[in-house]
Amino acid sequence: MVRHRYERLAALVNEVAWAENKRQVGRTVELMVSEGEGRKDAATHRLSGRAPDNRLVHFAWDPVVEEGRSPVSRPRPGDMVTVTLTYAAPHHLVADGPVLAVRRTRSGDAWAARRAAPVASGVTLGMPTLGVPAPLPDAPACR
Repeated sequence: MVRHRYERLAALVNEVAWAENKRQVGRTVELMVSEGEGRKDAATHRLSGRAPDNRLVHFAWDPVVEEGRSPVSRPRPGDMVTVTLTYAAPHHLVADGPVLAVRRTRSGDAWAARRAAPVASGVTLGMPTLGVPAPLPDAPACR
């Protein structure tokens, strides 16, 4: 009996969520690009992001170069993109049209810096290392 009530509730929640997502189709929204949100992003050649209301949106990334403009590099996690929503599902939205704008952010810069930084080997936890300690810098002269 409890299982049947739960299944009816879950079906109603999905129906309401899908109806609300369908109302979003055709809107232009700005998304924050996220890292690893979509399981099938690699297979569908899409990236994923979050809308201001935290809805998950999968969007197509095709770096089309317009005449007279320089190519835009792929948006990084943390960057903002503007897209038009084209499809709704109960738990996500899709924007298969072109990306209308890419805005670089400090969050994207931080993500790129983290990726470029060398990876420390092992877990350090602030523990001292074995061996001869590194030399100390010269002390300033006293007057």
